[in-house]
Amino acid sequence: MKTAPKIVALLSTLGFAALSGCASPGPLVSAAGEGNIAQVTKLIDQGADINMHDAGVSWCDTPLEFAAKHSQDKVVEYLLNHGAVVRQPPFVKGGPLTCAIVVSSYWTRPRTAKIIRLLLDAGAKTDPTLMRLLPYFHKDVGDDVVALIERANEAQTNPAPVSAVAPGATAAAPTPATAPISDVDRAAEHAAERPDDFALVIGIEDYESVPKADYGVRDARAVRRHLEALGWPARNIVSLEGQAATGNKLKSYLQEWLPLNVKPDTTLFVYYSGHGAPDPKSGDAYLVPWDGDPKFLKSTAYPLKQLYAELAALKVKRVIVALDACFSGAGGRSVLAKGARPLVVQVADGVPASENLTVLAAASGDEITGTLDEQGHGMFTYYLLKGLSGAAKDASGAVTPKGLYDYVKPRVEDESRRQNRAQTPTFNGSASDAPLARY
Repeated sequence: MKTAPKIVALLSTLGFAALSGCASPGPLVSAAGEGNIAQVTKLIDQGADINMHDAGVSWCDTPLEFAAKHSQDKVVEYLLNHGAVVRQPPFVKGGPLTCAIVVSSYWTRPRTAKIIRLLLDAGAKTDPTLMRLLPYFHKDVGDDVVALIERANEAQTNPAPVSAVAPGATAAAPTPATAPISDVDRAAEHAAERPDDFALVIGIEDYESVPKADYGVRDARAVRRHLEALGWPARNIVSLEGQAATGNKLKSYLQEWLPLNVKPDTTLFVYYSGHGAPDPKSGDAYLVPWDGDPKFLKSTAYPLKQLYAELAALKVKRVIVALDACFSGAGGRSVLAKGARPLVVQVADGVPASENLTVLAAASGDEITGTLDEQGHGMFTYYLLKGLSGAAKDASGAVTPKGLYDYVKPRVEDESRRQNRAQTPTFNGSASDAPLARY
């Protein structure tokens, strides 16, 4: 896409060099812009600086920024996985997020969306220039990406206050924003696109009126990256994070969007990281959306039985559900109305007999879920992603739902015992041998 004249003028007023008339880029930056990963790899192996600033480029002058500018999502992912540093404001000649959007178009929207998410997850910061340019590219990058950038900007410009620690007190565990980078946070793309496959990925951390669910958003973002690496098209993945994961949004996508879009050959992956809650009277389990209230579960939360029934009714090849939540009300990723007592909830009771539905849950009904603070993820999600990355492959190189569970369960049990508690992941529904991934 050619950059519109008024945008060129705006960039000029913001201190950017002209978009045309610059000297030719050097070999590494040129290869990055062309999407030539083989050449990029060769040059870096020969000693080229992965973070170089190319004098032949007037703006977006590092390999990472030049790849982002030319919508080369695979190169961006490769560079981030091999030590590229995200340059932070104040910018003189670009900035990776700005570089990603200013040449975006309808046709490159899926790649732009992926690049934006990769950069934000790698710690990229917004800046006033990006936010002034964003309205001009609203249609090109898509509403979901614009909302993602706006949320990131709000979080970065208005960070939560840091509470002082009293003398002699123990500091709180790292928050998701400052937690260490995990070995499952990035996923190397290795599978062909699966155009008929869809996913709904939900991650909630800071709730409107209940305690936070640590690492919920980081979990969901990592799951999305792994699904994209396994071939799920970015355009077929709906991500609901934080305040976007309201009860109405969950209902809209589960009851309207999915039935309208899925196909008979679809493998649908539904992931949820956040709080669950039990109804003390009925014992039924609920997913708690961002605006959910454990005092009014029937009107503000999503019944687990209803979720399973709706997914089982979809005319698809299979549905895989992964829940990093618990439903005892006793702690972890579960909440309970004030004054109510924790209870044992048999979560599996809501899974209907279905040939196409498989449910992997983080804990049994009377247990609580835990996190791995050193990884910055829920314990169940961490091992789920390790398994999807190939650790759960069988002798033929396939990762099946049952093989994934067989990998996750003993590791979560072992880690939870180290934390002096019990957590037993569960497996219900169809034991399909059809692989989720091959290695």
